Amino acid sequence: MKTFLISMLMLIIGVAAGAFAFARFGPVSNDFYGRLQAFEPENRDWFFQNASEVFPTRTVARNEETAALPRASASVLNGFTYTYNERTLELSDLYSEMETSGLVILHRGEIIHESYGRGAGPGTQFTTWSLVKSITSTLVGFAVADGLIDSVDDPLTKYLPELAGTGYDGVSIKHALQMSSGVRFDPDLWEGEAPDTVNFITRAVVLQRVPAFDLAATYERENEPGTVFNYNSAESQILIELVRRVSGMNAAKYLEVKMWRPLGMEHDAGWIIDRASANGAEIGGAMFNASLRDWARFGLLIEQDGVWNGQPLLPEDWVARATVSDEDHLKPGIVHPNGNRGYAWHWWTYGDGTFTASGANGQTLYIDQANDIVVARASAWEEGYVQEHDEQSFIMYKALADWLSFRDQPAAGSETAITAAQ
Repeated sequence: MKTFLISMLMLIIGVAAGAFAFARFGPVSNDFYGRLQAFEPENRDWFFQNASEVFPTRTVARNEETAALPRASASVLNGFTYTYNERTLELSDLYSEMETSGLVILHRGEIIHESYGRGAGPGTQFTTWSLVKSITSTLVGFAVADGLIDSVDDPLTKYLPELAGTGYDGVSIKHALQMSSGVRFDPDLWEGEAPDTVNFITRAVVLQRVPAFDLAATYERENEPGTVFNYNSAESQILIELVRRVSGMNAAKYLEVKMWRPLGMEHDAGWIIDRASANGAEIGGAMFNASLRDWARFGLLIEQDGVWNGQPLLPEDWVARATVSDEDHLKPGIVHPNGNRGYAWHWWTYGDGTFTASGANGQTLYIDQANDIVVARASAWEEGYVQEHDEQSFIMYKALADWLSFRDQPAAGSETAITAAQ
């Protein structure tokens, strides 16, 4: 998406300094200017790996004892290539082709590839940007499993009564998960216009003048709920407040209890909050920071239908429902410039049954359940969304599935590369 978080925040640099910032938002702190400096292009790599250094952050703590992901004993991907635009490429080319900062590939729950670049390493806390929306969705699933939410068909007002009379009155939890509330937000997003996101991120995150939930609830309805897709980062804030309210915990703590510790994550994570206080709320649609192996663990939980070490952590049908575009207005070709993409419950879907969590500038968690593949990739694209990179990535994923399927055949022995043509 051209206007995913970084692109949108770059707009802020041009409009929010000096007299304009003072006139519209009031006096600003030195922290504000430090945050704007972090968004400068020359600081992109540093900021994508250290966002918690310039924003108030709540820790998601790991256990003292962690469980390392198993590694394949052989070099499963030796010789792997894929074809894009009539060129033969290797995984190492992702670092020059698509500004990749880190890549972890799991097959059958084992690491078959791990590499880093651009100053990153295994302990780097990469910012997920909008990839965290899929974590927010999964937290709703945990709340359903815990009996804290009766049904995703319940109206939001059942749990957040202050939404009565707002644009979210009459909107169900499922509608919000599908970005289909009917609430107006950045109607020209695909044309590169995102005034609502700029306003939301500036006031709630950069300046921290307004609680993010309070601001999210101010946007007005323009369509009937459940009829029109509209990518809306404020909608994710409504859902994270739902999780906070029903669990009685902040979202970072609930994530720690329900997933971070049970999955044996290797590192602490950091979730940026909308104000530096005990009442600060996590940003539900962006700015979660964790190591790439831990992103991959989350992907593995979803790839395994919410089951971990034989223990179901999510409702039995949660993943199946959350990762399928089951409404006409969410189908591929309608919701995204990449015609392969559809939408589900805060997950992007593909017509072949695979799906992905995606964030600005190439942050990706791709899941192929049929072939038992999870790909976690952090990147530093120069723009928030680059369609050519997105399309090349999908071709690489398909070639990867072909390669692994070929190697699994009893007669397989050739080292000839399996390739996929555009």
